[in-house]
Amino acid sequence: MKTTKTIVALFLCLVSHVHAVEVTIAGFAFAGDFKSAAERFPYTYKLFRDAKGQPKKSFSYLINDRMKLAANSLLEFRSAENTVNLKSGDQALMAVLVLTGETVATENFGTYHKTFVNLRGDALIFDYKGQTIVRSYPVSVVLFDATPEKPTEVRISGFVEDLIRREDGRGLVTQFVRRMSDATLPKEGTKTVQVRKGEVLPEALALMPEALRKNKTAVDAMIADSFASVLSAKVGISMLPSSIGHAVGGVMSMRLENGDDYKLKVGEGDYLFDVTLNKFAKIKASESNVGTAYVYGAYTTIRFYEPALNTAYLESDIKNGETAVVPAGQISSDDFAAYQDAIRGLYLKLSDAFVEPGSKWIATAASAKNIESQLNSTREVLRSCK
Repeated sequence: MKTTKTIVALFLCLVSHVHAVEVTIAGFAFAGDFKSAAERFPYTYKLFRDAKGQPKKSFSYLINDRMKLAANSLLEFRSAENTVNLKSGDQALMAVLVLTGETVATENFGTYHKTFVNLRGDALIFDYKGQTIVRSYPVSVVLFDATPEKPTEVRISGFVEDLIRREDGRGLVTQFVRRMSDATLPKEGTKTVQVRKGEVLPEALALMPEALRKNKTAVDAMIADSFASVLSAKVGISMLPSSIGHAVGGVMSMRLENGDDYKLKVGEGDYLFDVTLNKFAKIKASESNVGTAYVYGAYTTIRFYEPALNTAYLESDIKNGETAVVPAGQISSDDFAAYQDAIRGLYLKLSDAFVEPGSKWIATAASAKNIESQLNSTREVLRSCK
């Protein structure tokens, strides 16, 4: 009996292997026109430039090395020894980590400086012959750091490199590997989902660091990408790259680390999300000798709809609060980190509500009276897009 089970297991393993689709790992890429990459991704670009001539220090080498641990029964990932020659290869599918956003802000808070770093990208599977995106999983990582002195350019560069290379879930490459491990190929007729718009209104923007207030386009993209990253990971769906800054005229340009340029077709999603960050709030909850507890709130408007039929499945103001304690005697505090927690908490809880019915949180967080009905409709649509 044991022998029979072993034979069956081996047979199933062989069948799975035979039907696995080959995907070549292309490595790392910068989104957009490469001529402006140094301006749009100053720290990551410098790291990329410093690694030239040292292949084992490149991000593409790191991705290929980490992908050796990725196990996916549907896809067989193949390391590219020389990605320059991939265009003439037999494989149609390629996997790449595309960097789409780098946001860095440093602000002084009395006796210390606070640094915020956010890197955003897409874990893409694309057909390089047809120049089309097959699957896209947004990824986003954040780092906060406090130092007594203003951080040097070298220190900030170290923050960025750590966010890319670190091995835990807060690392960009780690997130790419995880998305590829769970990736699927779409069935014929599978509908697509996209965050069409992210917007930060003036009241919320006013409470962000000055460096972010000066670049509203980047902040809008950060809000959209952060939501897409959480939604994709929690719900398990592929999402077309956001239309904010990633694609011009329905085309997403990118350059691989080896110098190959690609222009991928990016249409509008069959179903769209619009995410608006309306405002923040800070409310004192309690006070003691240890410190003061505040509830930091984020207020958003989320809309999910089908543009072709002008049908809205979800449309509601949604709020979320997260508690943080400011130690007694601390003269000044950085509220932005706490507001970020409130935003991310909102995205996580909303995504959970999309997966599992009966969320107690959404009942008080949403303004729409028929929120359960809206969630049921949204849940059904998202399930059909896997």
